[in-house]
Amino acid sequence: MPYITQDKRHQLDPVIDDILRILVGMRLDDEHTNTEGNLNYLITRLLMKVYGQADDTRYANINDVIGMLECCKLEFYRKVAVPYENQKAHENGEVEL
Repeated sequence: MPYITQDKRHQLDPVIDDILRILVGMRLDDEHTNTEGNLNYLITRLLMKVYGQADDTRYANINDVIGMLECCKLEFYRKVAVPYENQKAHENGEVEL
């Protein structure tokens, strides 16, 4: 779960906000900007810098990164997709069994 201390959030949030401004600026400059590709590059580059050094590559690190990415996916699904799906089911009706 991404529930880190407030102190760590205060350190990371300004950097995240700067990156967000850049990504939004790229999208505003070009409506065909590949936001998903830009995010993929950003996340991949961070992971490669933190875990991809040849002298530090171990199965445990690879496994930890894959697990962390899976948890990110699940957290996004829980916070964004589930409320969206619930709203659409309310608007359009549930799928019948």
